Amino acid sequence: MLASERQIQKKEETRKAILDAAVAICLEDGFEELSIRKITDRLGYSSGIVYHYFKDKQEILDTIHQNTSLEIKEAVTNCMKPDRNFAENLRVIYKMLAEITVYQPDTFKLIILGRYGQPSSQSNSSTELWIEMIKQCIDMGIASGELREIDSVITAYTLLNAFLVVQMIIYERGETDKKTVNKIFDTELDIFLHGILNKEEREYI
Repeated sequence: MLASERQIQKKEETRKAILDAAVAICLEDGFEELSIRKITDRLGYSSGIVYHYFKDKQEILDTIHQNTSLEIKEAVTNCMKPDRNFAENLRVIYKMLAEITVYQPDTFKLIILGRYGQPSSQSNSSTELWIEMIKQCIDMGIASGELREIDSVITAYTLLNAFLVVQMIIYERGETDKKTVNKIFDTELDIFLHGILNKEEREYI
């Protein structure tokens, strides 16, 4: 390995070490408690090294936000399959949202609420992440003939808004019972797919 390659690798390893330490601190103490001092104490680095890679704590949080968003996107995308029906693919997204809300509250605050990101950028990037995944699900449903031709972007925004309302209710209630959470999301999904009017009433709409 050339000296320049070793230097690049060393820089990447140092940057990753800083982010890994920051994530560990956030998981232990909460994102609000993250500080440059805690990172340097954990790694034995000087503050100058950390500031060489990140201008401040906010940039570290924004990077964690971005990396976590991409990991979630990859996980959801890998689970959605073209040979599955629309409801099954939509349920994959629901399940991921439910698990984040209940089992990863700090991730929920970071990714869904964008609480630790810059309001002008990170909250928008969070929204676009989920919109893109839901739109993909809708587009596959249209392509398969399960769904009528609809504006997939507007529909994705509508579904996301409903998802987030339910998530906020679960989050604020501190609901942790998996069976209850799944029932809430299953009910919401059933309403999306079938509505709440009986067949006779739908004929008059």
